[in-house]
Amino acid sequence: MWFQLILLFLLGVALCCGSVGCMNNRYLSLLERLFAYSSSQLRKERRIKPCDEQLRQRHRRLRQLLSKKQQEHQQQQQQLHKLSAGQTEVVVKDALNARMEQCCNLIAEGLRLVLEDDVTPRFAAAAPPAGEWNLLTRNLRHQKRHLNWRLFLIWLLALLLRYSLLVPLRTLGCSGCLLLVTLVTGVLGQLPDWRFKRRLVQIVLRSCFRLATCFIPVVRRIHNLEHRPRMGICVCNHTSPLDVLLLMCDVHYSLTGQRHDGILGVIQRALQRASPHLWFERQAHGEREALGLVLRLHAAGRGKPPILLFPEGTCINNTAVMQFKKGSFAICNVVYPVAVRYDRRYGDAFWDSTRCSMLRYILMVISSWSIICDVWYMPALKRRSTETAIEFSNRVKAAIAAQAGLEDLPWDGNLKRWNPVRDWQ
Repeated sequence: MWFQLILLFLLGVALCCGSVGCMNNRYLSLLERLFAYSSSQLRKERRIKPCDEQLRQRHRRLRQLLSKKQQEHQQQQQQLHKLSAGQTEVVVKDALNARMEQCCNLIAEGLRLVLEDDVTPRFAAAAPPAGEWNLLTRNLRHQKRHLNWRLFLIWLLALLLRYSLLVPLRTLGCSGCLLLVTLVTGVLGQLPDWRFKRRLVQIVLRSCFRLATCFIPVVRRIHNLEHRPRMGICVCNHTSPLDVLLLMCDVHYSLTGQRHDGILGVIQRALQRASPHLWFERQAHGEREALGLVLRLHAAGRGKPPILLFPEGTCINNTAVMQFKKGSFAICNVVYPVAVRYDRRYGDAFWDSTRCSMLRYILMVISSWSIICDVWYMPALKRRSTETAIEFSNRVKAAIAAQAGLEDLPWDGNLKRWNPVRDWQ
């Protein structure tokens, strides 16, 4: 009876995913047309606005000249008044002012480097491309001064469509998927740890995750399926919790990561009931050491699912790949790299955990038009005999960055949480 119900559920999920996939293609083509129209309107407004801007600049220059002449006249009157009163003032520059003038250029260069560094912009949502707008309110401030009445009307209709139709339906769907995963893992966790159970867990959880991608919605574009990991260590660049959802739709992984509370904590505890996952506290040194030993035993075992690791240790906004921690590459001499890149035209998948709670992030995701993602499975990379763990991690990081078309940066991603060490400055 239970086996028949599970088969019926899996068949329904397969049919639903297939139909939703066909609808996604039509949905994305309509969005492409809408975004093309909004971009053309923005270009027209930008061609019209420069003329008005030139007139404003001329008026501004005239006002500045008039105010400057008035100030000069007032200064002349004050000087005449002081001379007539016999008060003369001599301005003497001290040594500090003279030195400040000499090093002013150096200070300006230093400030410019601080403002234009390569690290800080990776911890915030990337700005949309110039001249494009996906009609989302969170990007309105970049295009507000270029809106005409047509764009404003389209934005208002899109706002009503998303928050009156898409958000309620997606909220119900995601809540149902969360409840389904909790119930299913509770049932599967009671089964004995046989080979049949591991296979059943893989099939059921994979179907649940694929169903969740239909409600969020996420459109996956998978490349090089022949290189999907079957065992060992899999490493991937990290943008958001959606990375786990996307990758678990194809391969059943053993997950490792920071222990969370709230909704993420509910999901972590539910998954741990059905399959071996490892959650730890980042600040606890003892837990990290124990985790390394457990990962070595897991990677050396046979018949166990591959381990999914995010060596960056934090979420980056998918414009660069930052420093990989060497501990992930000291476990095993062979790793399976996976590169993930999101298309920000329809919605940004980046999660800024320092500014945005999990509930707010989920609302941002389900209120987006869609989350488009490309996933590249790459051939296994083996550690060379003369290579250290740090050199091996840098080589894997460079390969992932090149495959996804992202920048390769040597900086530690945890700089967004902690101040740099004194020796680094």
